[in-house]
Amino acid sequence: MTYQDEMILKKREALKKEKYKTLEDGIYMDGKILRFARWEIPDVLSIMVPDEMGEMPEEYARVKYPSEFRPQMILTTPDLAVNMGFTVFPNQIRSDDMMELLRHMHAAIHRANPDYRMNPCRILPKIEGCYFDFRSHAMDNGIYNMMLLVLVGKKLIQGVFNCNDRDYAKWEKVVLMMWETIREAGQEEE
Repeated sequence: MTYQDEMILKKREALKKEKYKTLEDGIYMDGKILRFARWEIPDVLSIMVPDEMGEMPEEYARVKYPSEFRPQMILTTPDLAVNMGFTVFPNQIRSDDMMELLRHMHAAIHRANPDYRMNPCRILPKIEGCYFDFRSHAMDNGIYNMMLLVLVGKKLIQGVFNCNDRDYAKWEKVVLMMWETIREAGQEEE
């Protein structure tokens, strides 16, 4: 392939990345366009997620998340490399308590795993939620993790996201965009 051919291919890739950069139009990633659709936990919430994501089978969830405290609902890509989970807590919490609760979660993870690279807690401006991210370890590679707390109706939702650390730059912004689409189940989009 000549140098000019490579330049043309790079320009095409750049144009696709520029054109496909929203959940509504799709996100261009890894040479393909990810399409998004609204997914729902009945009577709790809905969120925009990639079409290719589906519920992780229980037998895989028990292996990938061996703790009994794994998320109640886990979505995954076909190769099980990208995961998003949700746990619903029915008790009410005030929104001004959420950041404090998230800071306690952050501190607990850091105390138990002082070698994890932890980033500070941040607020999601478009929804009533906050999150932090960190890098952890797996047997053969690093894992990029994001933890979310969000109020949906009168329920507190804990969200988690993880992927291979080498893929975090592709996913971080997309996950934040997805989380900002969280709505109470049955609620119309704004």
